[in-house]
Parts: sequence; C-alpha cells; structure tokens
Amino acid sequence: MIKYLKVIQSSDVFPKSEIKKPQKYTERQTVKAIVLNNMNEIALVTNSIHNLYSLPGGGADGDNLESEIIRECLEEINQEVKITGKVGVIKEFRDRDAKEYINTCFVALAVKKIDNDTRTEEEIKNGLRVEWVSKEKLKDIFNEQSKKVKDGQISFYNTAFNIVRDQEFLNEYFNKAGN
Repeated sequence: MIKYLKVIQSSDVFPKSEIKKPQKYTERQTVKAIVLNNMNEIALVTNSIHNLYSLPGGGADGDNLESEIIRECLEEINQEVKITGKVGVIKEFRDRDAKEYINTCFVALAVKKIDNDTRTEEEIKNGLRVEWVSKEKLKDIFNEQSKKVKDGQISFYNTAFNIVRDQEFLNEYFNKAGN
C-alpha cells in the first residue's frame, strides 16, 4: 500500500467550484522532479501563455517511473539527469476531468545539457522554457503562486493543481533536507 504525502481534492484547490464529483475517475500516473544543477539551482518550467512555474515532469507512459522522469527531463529541460532520491507520492482527484492522478516526485542532478531541442511540438508552440532558480527564489515563487491559487486568481484549472501539488513536493523536499 502506497503512503501518500497528501491527497488533494478539487475542493482543496477550488473551494468555490460547482463542478460535481464524477462517478468514476480514470487513473493517470505522472512523474515530477526537483532537479539541481552544479550551482545548486533548481529547474522550473514555465511558458509564455501563463508565466507560472512548475517542476519538470509529465505523464508516465510506462511502469518504470525513474526512466519516465529521465525522459521528461530530457524533453522539458534538455538535461540528462541522475536520480538521487525520491520525495514521495501525491494523489489528486481532478473532478473537472474525472482524473485520479498518482504523482511521484524524484530528486535528480543535472549531469549533461543536451544541445538539440527535445520539447514536444505542443511545448514548443506554447513557449515552454526552463529557468534555473536559487532555492530562496524558488520558495518566493511558490509562496506567491500558492497565494494566487488560494485567492482564486489562477484560472488555468490544471496549472492551479500543479502549483498546489508542486508546493507540497517542495515542502517535503525542504523538510527532509532541513532547509
């Protein structure tokens, strides 16, 4: 039995939402990573559509979750990474999409930058880019974004969930690291 760091319900992200709970959820496995470079900065991804930040990662196409996050990091941040640990697992129930997300977050080190652009066509179209930030700046970014979610200022449904989830992963990471 998996022990979840947290279970996030739609009502935790959108307390005023009138979206009804679905009868059934479709399970979706995803992977996320806290990736550090040699300057001890952490990779975040953003795009020019919403200019909000999240940890790199995405849907897992296979059962080997470590291979999946390595693939996602190659794709989204153009980095070969070495997995150094696991932060934990968070479950989410996204009522609008009738999806039950099982999100596993890893800690990784960036070991080699890839020269060619490995983003998907959609990521390129949306202007997905990586930004490396200090741990202090990272905390400020997520505190500000989390406040916007809480205040109902994030209209992008999935992005609001991503912010709440990534904030939980970062809190756990920093608690384990003693920061």
